[in-house]
Amino acid sequence: MPVILLEPPRPENPERFEDVVNAPLSACLFTGYIAAVLKRHSIETETADAHLHGWPAEQTIGYLSKKTSLLLCVHTVYLWEKTQNIFDLLSEVKARKRNIHINLYGYYPSFAYGKILQNFPWIDSVTVGEPEFTTLDLAVHILSRDGISQSPSYKDNVGIISEFSDKITIPGLAYRDLRGDVVFHPRPHVRELDQLPYPERQDIDLYQKKGIAVYIQGSRGCYGHCTFCYLNSFHGQTSRWRGRSAENVFGEVLMLYTRYSVKDFYFSDANFFGPGKYGKERAVTLAELILSHNLPVRFGFECRVNDIDEYTLSKLVMAGLTHVFLGLESGDPASLKRFRKHTTVDQNKKAIQLLRDYGIEPTFGFIMFEPNSTPESVRNNFEFLKETGIMTTPVVTAHLLYHRQTLLGGTPDYQAMVHEVSGTHTFTGYEALYQIKDPKVEVLSEIISTVCRSFLSLLPKTFDCSGQKISARNTESDLMHFVNSSLIAVFEKTLSGVENGTIDCYNPGIVKEVSQKLMDEMRVQYE
Repeated sequence: MPVILLEPPRPENPERFEDVVNAPLSACLFTGYIAAVLKRHSIETETADAHLHGWPAEQTIGYLSKKTSLLLCVHTVYLWEKTQNIFDLLSEVKARKRNIHINLYGYYPSFAYGKILQNFPWIDSVTVGEPEFTTLDLAVHILSRDGISQSPSYKDNVGIISEFSDKITIPGLAYRDLRGDVVFHPRPHVRELDQLPYPERQDIDLYQKKGIAVYIQGSRGCYGHCTFCYLNSFHGQTSRWRGRSAENVFGEVLMLYTRYSVKDFYFSDANFFGPGKYGKERAVTLAELILSHNLPVRFGFECRVNDIDEYTLSKLVMAGLTHVFLGLESGDPASLKRFRKHTTVDQNKKAIQLLRDYGIEPTFGFIMFEPNSTPESVRNNFEFLKETGIMTTPVVTAHLLYHRQTLLGGTPDYQAMVHEVSGTHTFTGYEALYQIKDPKVEVLSEIISTVCRSFLSLLPKTFDCSGQKISARNTESDLMHFVNSSLIAVFEKTLSGVENGTIDCYNPGIVKEVSQKLMDEMRVQYE
């Protein structure tokens, strides 16, 4: 009777094209770490990765319905407007298996657990924060009960009566008590990450077959305090950055190489480098361990721009570093200050150049529009992107140009603005929707978003061989260059129109009017 860990289906959402900020990379190993901890304590565990296998909802429900487990733990990723799909799926599972305890874990439920437990009676509990040991305690509690008579039951169609009495306390677990009130007792974060077992690698062959990166988590948390990020809130405000030792990380690298022949991997850390001198020394030690064992590996990671220095970078490149994701966030000094980034535009530029000097073209985190954006801040962002030459392909360029800050539960910006925004998603209130305070910038944002999303979504239908004809002179390379340069030109034209007043930002129909005109102009120029 195993504990089942579910990665539910994640249907595509064309309305949220390229918006991935709701699920930090580190989330990808939650399930693997839980499985490893449960198995270390001799608890039979099975992972059902519907997302990886491409199972639709019905297939997932059918699979779970055949299982005899009393505990189903679900990694719940916020799916924007499609989040309801997860709860509908789990409602059907509960209807078919009334004795099963359904628990949610992950970033999204950690910050929305109150409303989830209030609104969805078929969800029995939510793990808040780091999930490994809370899930272990929950599994021990569920599996040690005398039979199924103590399991949840329905009463008068009101909902599920909690199986927990007031005397049951599992740190890190949120649940409804016997009175129906939501109860939560926090759990301290994991202090010594080296004590955790390596995460389970179920389906690693399928990951490699599909070309999905093999991830390693070398650290948790961040020493920064960026206002748009909820990592520190998730891990606990006092946790800051915690790193595994370089030796422990290398042990996992070596295991992956020898056992699974993995040569390419990516660190899922929100911030690969720890703070200051220690962080750099730890990175160098890891590089030297890889070099001393002559491991032919390649790897990538995410980091802040102020952590890039030449000596450390040179060692990492020698050890196999090939990809770096930089959290630039902005090319505008005022925006960086509002974000409490504690970095400068010059540091952004220097980090980009240093990586290029070592043959690495980084990818970027960048927020073009945020609630307090002004025409000046947007202009500074745009000029920064042009100067640094990072708008290289249509998808990258579009994402940089239209990316708008999201306000998600747990972030300081959400807490500061949730009472003054235009609305929230009705069933959880997890995402706060807002209008940019400067109406001109709001119109600019809507126009650019409409053009970028529409053009990229139409690209395969309009310009490849399955759609309209492409003349012989228009190769794929020519097409990509045209689209890329056109997107940049559209942004320049629209921004200038907002700045000089030729675009009437107070006309209710201006977004649709200008967007359609720009799209038509791009098609005419191409043809």
